[in-house]
Amino acid sequence: MAARTFSVGVDVDHLKHYYRIHGHDDQSATGAAFAVGVPRFMELFEELGIPATFYCVSEDLQEPGVAARLREAVAAGHEIGNHSWHHRYDLTRLPSEERRAEVQRAREQLEEAAGAPVVGFRAPGYTTSPALLADVAATGHTYDTSVFPCVPYYSAKAAVMGLMALRGRRSQSILGPPAPLLAPRGPYPVDPARPYRRAATGLLEYPISVAGGLPMLGTAFTALGERGALAAVALAWRLLPHVTVEFHAVDLLALADDGLDPALATQPDLKTPVAKKRKIFKKSMGFLAERAEAIRLDALTASLAGD
Repeated sequence: MAARTFSVGVDVDHLKHYYRIHGHDDQSATGAAFAVGVPRFMELFEELGIPATFYCVSEDLQEPGVAARLREAVAAGHEIGNHSWHHRYDLTRLPSEERRAEVQRAREQLEEAAGAPVVGFRAPGYTTSPALLADVAATGHTYDTSVFPCVPYYSAKAAVMGLMALRGRRSQSILGPPAPLLAPRGPYPVDPARPYRRAATGLLEYPISVAGGLPMLGTAFTALGERGALAAVALAWRLLPHVTVEFHAVDLLALADDGLDPALATQPDLKTPVAKKRKIFKKSMGFLAERAEAIRLDALTASLAGD
């Protein structure tokens, strides 16, 4: 591995999943994540010279224009990753055959639509398990990037879900066990028996980076503001040989700018104008691009395999 590398991923979650997270009816959900959010991120990455990975849900291929958008991303030098077939938040709780189908069918459908290999997986809601990671390896993926060892995030998620329950609102998201919080902070081969520990060989895991308790997430960058986000990525750059950054396509959407349903105001970062968020992301990602090599995780995995 180079002295300093970083990767950027974008989870392309349909807006219906945000309604479901916050306990709303999803009948008003639109396809703005693919139609608007993805092109905005592609434009930003082109400006910065960053090859990224778009983790996609294969059921979205049923919507007009999505398959073409995947091919555009591939043509622009980006990777397509597997974000499951239906984006089931309870993926780890499904029967084994159904769980594996969620991983395998998505890979097959995304590869056919994109016309490119799909070798990386990210679990919905970052919720993973030893059995799910075994499925990822068994279905031909070479890496996973679902582990999120961030105690503040886990604690905040637990608090929000508890508060929603007290108010009689049910989130479709789930809170997985805390074991991944003890996983290594940098890339590591997964031990099948103890997947949150390092092995000599195996499926490569790229945990979403956390530095000083600060996650390298688009929502966190928005909350921190331009100076705070820059300080966070600077700390990650100093502490980690590889920085894994994760965005969502909706990170470059906004309620007012894009005429979104006011019910989505329960997703706080959607209240921030697109121009402000774009400025934050460009500054923080530009910092990394000036100091480290931007590399797709499929390419990094292949290079590590050849070492």
